[in-house]
Amino acid sequence: MGFNGEFGLQFTIHIANRYSVPEIVRLADFARGEGFTQVWVNDNLRHRNVFVVLTAIASHVPIKLGTAIFVPYFRNPVDVAGSLAAISELMEGREFSVGIARGDLAQAGHQIQMTRPIAMVRETTLFLQALLQGETVSPAGYPVVESYYHFREASKFRMGFSPSSPIRFYCGGTGPKILQIAGAIMDGVLIGGFYIPLVRTGRLKSLMAIARQAAADTGGSNSPYNICEINVSLSRDGHLAKQFTKRYIGHMVLTLELMGFAPDEFRALGFKPEKLAALKDAYAGGATIEDAAEMLTDKEIEIGFVAGEPEECREQLKPLVKEAATLGFDQISFAKLGPDYDEALRLLKQKVMPALA
Repeated sequence: MGFNGEFGLQFTIHIANRYSVPEIVRLADFARGEGFTQVWVNDNLRHRNVFVVLTAIASHVPIKLGTAIFVPYFRNPVDVAGSLAAISELMEGREFSVGIARGDLAQAGHQIQMTRPIAMVRETTLFLQALLQGETVSPAGYPVVESYYHFREASKFRMGFSPSSPIRFYCGGTGPKILQIAGAIMDGVLIGGFYIPLVRTGRLKSLMAIARQAAADTGGSNSPYNICEINVSLSRDGHLAKQFTKRYIGHMVLTLELMGFAPDEFRALGFKPEKLAALKDAYAGGATIEDAAEMLTDKEIEIGFVAGEPEECREQLKPLVKEAATLGFDQISFAKLGPDYDEALRLLKQKVMPALA
């Protein structure tokens, strides 16, 4: 089964830290020229601001854009609404997509106190939707947001201008509760960097069913638009491509454990629970993410990545893309990409994607 949907890209800013904003704009324009339909940018403290990067791209490149994902704890939602609406003025009618979730437990979870994350995502989404629709919003109706941002009890907000292009919301969470909320109030689901282990353990089918059922129960007229990210690392130097993934896998496996992945599931994914325990011990003893990366084998990275030379990546991607089609995803977004974005984009377009579409 081929995939008939769109292909997008995620520029993972904290991993691709070597690229300046002008270089990211150039890469986005290159991606558009190669036929990709959307560029997503992630949100991390200490790195280039997601809305600054997206504004720069929107000013120069006619392509759909999105946040993958925006973390609600980082910014006041009134300020975010202004950013989203302002960027929409640069989009010339193209959709601006807002992927939203609580944030990465392995990074943001150690930086901020994630107060009531499911409620925070739900309330922030509703708060933003109301503002962007021109409503007068009282934070008192959003108690978690009101408390977290210390709004005055009687305060009210109304946007001073309206968006010029469509702004739609996509849930970046992967738990049953947040996906039920996604189906009820959002425009679709964005399954992020955990797509590979969720598919290979059989978890994803039931999770997507939750979101679809919740959408059906609301009686909405619009069909959800669903996106999945597939982590890839491509290079003509297969060894270099695989080394690139190991810093990410070194903390991803800890997040999988926090998500409730059982020892048998780790084994099914080719990652021994004993290795997970060794990584945790190493971190407890002061190991850095670079130290942890050195502990991983090339085979173990397959728990969350397709990596290597184009030919081996193509074969690994085929069943993952087939499953995306079977599960009804509308867009596949390739994420992380590899040590050299220019090379990875060319290889994806020329050597990999012709066998997938």
